[in-house]
Amino acid sequence: MNWREIKTRVTNGMQRFMYGRHGIDELTLSILAISLIVAFAATMFRQPWLQLTYYVGVVGALYRTLSKNLFRRRRENQLFLERTRSLRSWYRVQKRIVQERKTHRHFKCPACKQRLRVPVGKGKITITCSKCGEKFSRKS
Repeated sequence: MNWREIKTRVTNGMQRFMYGRHGIDELTLSILAISLIVAFAATMFRQPWLQLTYYVGVVGALYRTLSKNLFRRRRENQLFLERTRSLRSWYRVQKRIVQERKTHRHFKCPACKQRLRVPVGKGKITITCSKCGEKFSRKS
């Protein structure tokens, strides 16, 4: 038996095992991320009760991953996504601003707070808000 056959058998076995189970979703990943941050804090501050919190988070994430109650896990994840929508939206905007920092500047309209994007290097320009029509000047 060569390496490729072993890999195929293990992969097929894992797929059969996970069939009908929930798997990993955004809530599970968030639980794991928070658990890792708590473990780091427990190590830095030498607090054993924080280490226990880390283990509770890992066991909870493992439970969610291997659960066969798909309806309940999906409902929990949907509730999590609804409650964190504004935070995730803010993060996406900030990420986009950082990615476009060399080509575009981002401004907020003083009247309606709409985020506007203009190209860099045009000097002082008059920006017209596409939402409310307000005009204001900024340096790009």
